[in-house]
Amino acid sequence: MPSRRSALRTIGVAATAAVAGCSRLRSRGARIDLTVFNQTDAPYTVEVEFYSDDGASKAAARAFSSSFDVEPDGKATEEGVVDAERYLVSYHAYEEDSKLTDEGHVHFIPSGGETESLTFDIRETGELTRR
Repeated sequence: MPSRRSALRTIGVAATAAVAGCSRLRSRGARIDLTVFNQTDAPYTVEVEFYSDDGASKAAARAFSSSFDVEPDGKATEEGVVDAERYLVSYHAYEEDSKLTDEGHVHFIPSGGETESLTFDIRETGELTRR
């Protein structure tokens, strides 16, 4: 049978680990919200990839990849897609999920605020512009 001191030590270590995990979750740093506004009369699909700016290979640097379907005069938002760090953000816009109308990239540098966001508009020309 374990001694009282051993039992208390085990309970103390477990409690400390549990509390440390909770505080770590609460104090999670800022994340980036991603929004795409469609300013056209056609539906669009926008593919977006975030690559970290740490010099790793392209496959290892990919931090996030997703596709957004945006209805005419609509918007699509995804909150907290990645930690607020420096990224190269690549995008492809497809009118009616088939015709490539724009592709390119932007550099995201966090502002240091509590809320970080990256917002794009799809213009009548089919081009994406950053707000």
